[in-house]
Parts: sequence; C-alpha cells; structure tokens
Amino acid sequence: MRASHEHPKDGLRLHSTNFQAIGQQLSELLKSGDSYRIKVEPWRERRSLSQNSLQHCWYSEISRYLIKRGKDFCTPEWVKDAMKHSYLGYEEIERVDVVTGERKVVQELKHTSKLTTGDMHYYLSKVESWAQSIGCLLTVPDNCEYRELQRKQEE
Repeated sequence: MRASHEHPKDGLRLHSTNFQAIGQQLSELLKSGDSYRIKVEPWRERRSLSQNSLQHCWYSEISRYLIKRGKDFCTPEWVKDAMKHSYLGYEEIERVDVVTGERKVVQELKHTSKLTTGDMHYYLSKVESWAQSIGCLLTVPDNCEYRELQRKQEE
C-alpha cells in the first residue's frame, strides 16, 4: 500500500493523484472486518542521509576534542546521548515485559530519525553552536545540505 521508495515508518504520502488508489486498497483491507487506525498529518520530509552522516561526523569530532582535554569517557556514543539529552529531550515509550505482560511507560531519548529536515537542521545548529562555545570547530563540508540550508537562512 506504499510506494517502494517510501519507508513504512514514514507513513503513506497521500495526495490528490493517489487518493483513489489508496481508497481502493483501504476498501480491500476493510473487507476482513478488522479495524484500523488512520492518522492524517501534514507531510514533512524526514531528516536526510546527509544530515545523519554530518551528525555522526560531528559526534566523533566532539569526542576527539573532549578526550584530548582529559575527558576520556566522552566516546562518540556518549556525545550523541549528551547532545540529544540537551537539545532534543525525551519521549514516553510503552514497554511490555514479555514474561509478566506488565506494561510500563518509560522515558527514552528522542530519535533524530523521526525529525523533519527542518527540525534536524535546528538540532544540528544547536550542536554546532555548543561545540563552538567550547572552542571545538566542527567540519562543515561546503557542499553539504546543512551548509546550503544555512546559506538560505542568511539570505
């Protein structure tokens, strides 16, 4: 029920040209007698692979910078968690104990994979600003998406 280029977690992109086809597929699903949840929200592109690559590059650069200054615990994974803790925050996730069946709501760091490209740009700008504040200048390739979005904001 989705185009092959769409990721299932991203949902289904509904627009006027595929409305009838989606309606037909939903009609087929409903013949089973099952019920379904449909959530309609404005379509936003998820963060890009370019943005994802840049964030991981930065986590490594910040890690090396901090380790050189005696903070041996600052692995790239530690930096990732610290940046997400500081600039993204948490969301509530329900977990189920498979032995007891007990359901528990826990706090979990938000995932950048769920951010839109705009939200990811904002997050990256916060990380870059923080790094600059401690004297760590991060690599920003001149032709990367992050740099292009920065230029557009400056216009």
